[in-house]
Amino acid sequence: MSKRILISLCCTALIAGCASSPNKPDSSADRHESAETLFQPAQKAMEHGDYTSAIKQYENLETRYPYGPYAEQAQLNTAYSYYQRGDSKAAAAAAERFIKLHPANPHVDYAWYLKGIAYYQAIQGVEENPRPAEEAFSTLDTLAKRWPDSAYAIDARLRMAKIIDILGQRNLNICKFYYVRHAYVAAANRCNTVITRYQLSPAREEALYYLARSYRRLNLPNLARTTASVLAYNYPKSKYLSDLSSSAKP
Repeated sequence: MSKRILISLCCTALIAGCASSPNKPDSSADRHESAETLFQPAQKAMEHGDYTSAIKQYENLETRYPYGPYAEQAQLNTAYSYYQRGDSKAAAAAAERFIKLHPANPHVDYAWYLKGIAYYQAIQGVEENPRPAEEAFSTLDTLAKRWPDSAYAIDARLRMAKIIDILGQRNLNICKFYYVRHAYVAAANRCNTVITRYQLSPAREEALYYLARSYRRLNLPNLARTTASVLAYNYPKSKYLSDLSSSAKP
C-alpha cells in the first residue's frame, strides 16, 4: 500500500470532525486549539517527507497535550514516520504503544498493520535472523483474523504469503545444511518444520524429498516410503520422485 494511501486513510482520521464549537469557548476548546496549532506543522513535515522533524514535533505535541484526538493521531503518525524513515524497530515500538494505550480505538487495526509492516521491513532474507519475519507474520495474522474486512487485511494476507515462502525456504536450507553433514535427525526435524508449519511454501516439495532421504539414512524404510508416497500424491510430476524410486538408498 503506497504512502499516499496510508496517509489519506488514517493520518487525519482521529481528528476529523472533532473541532470545538466557536460559540462555546472554554478550557477544553483552548487546549484543542493549541494542540491543533502544534499538529499542523508536524503534519506538513510528514507529508513533505521530513520524517525526522515530524517525529520531533509529534512527540512534543504529545508531551504537552498527552490526551485527546490530536495526541492519539500524533502517536499513529509517529509510528508511520519512523516506518517511512526506515527505523523498523522504533516504528514497531510506537505502533505497539498505541495498541496498548488504545485497544478499543476504531483505528487500532491501522496500528496493527503499521506494526506488522515495520517488522516486515526488517526482514533481510532467508539466511538472516528469522525473528522479524516471525513477528511480522504473527502481527499481520492477528490483523487479518480480528479485522478480516479491514482496509489493510488484503495487503496483510499478501505479505503473510511472502513470509511463508521466506521462512519455508530458510528451514529447507537448514535441512540441507544438516543433511550434507550427515546430521539426519536434525535434517528430518527441519524438513518436518517446513512440511507442517509452512505447508503453502514452494519449499515443501523439496522438504518432503529430503525428509524421505533422511529417513532412509536413519534406517527407517517405512517412514521413508510413506514420505515418498506423500510427495507423489501432492506433486505427481515432481522431479524428485525418480531419484527416490531408482535407488534403495540415496
